[in-house]
Order: sequence, then structure tokens, then C-alpha cells
Amino acid sequence: MKSNIRIEEVGEINSDYPYLEVFLNDESSPFLEVSIINKELSFKIYSVKKDINLTNKEWEYINKTASEFLPRALKNEDDYLNWI
Repeated sequence: MKSNIRIEEVGEINSDYPYLEVFLNDESSPFLEVSIINKELSFKIYSVKKDINLTNKEWEYINKTASEFLPRALKNEDDYLNWI
């Protein structure tokens, strides 16, 4: 299946954890941010000029990627905090 979306991991100095941005392949601005709040996934949907239509497989891909991202991001932050 060719996906119409791409997911990028973003690390930011002002955030305890990195987060994911989800884009349509032909867009430069994300329509969804997946972040970690209180050690849980949080989904922020951005207002965009056009409708976003996702297939079930695309939504499952986003969810699977986010679910795999959560424990890795939590572990990396815990490892860092234990190191300093």
C-alpha cells in the first residue's frame, strides 16, 4: 500500500520529549502532532485549509508508529535524567 502520509520525529529543546508530526505527502505543514503528556500519547489535530481523509490502514499506521514511539521516547528521557 502506498501511503499518502509521512511521519517525522521532532526533537525540541523546549520539550521534555520529542514528538511526531504527521503530514500529507504533498504538504509542508503537519495536520497532526503526536506528543507525550503525563507519559501518555496526546494527539493534537491542526486546522488546515483542506479536508484530511485517512484510510483505516493509514490511521492504524499512525497509531502503530505512535505506540512504538512512546516507550522509546520515555526510556530515552529516563536514561538521560539518570545520566546527568
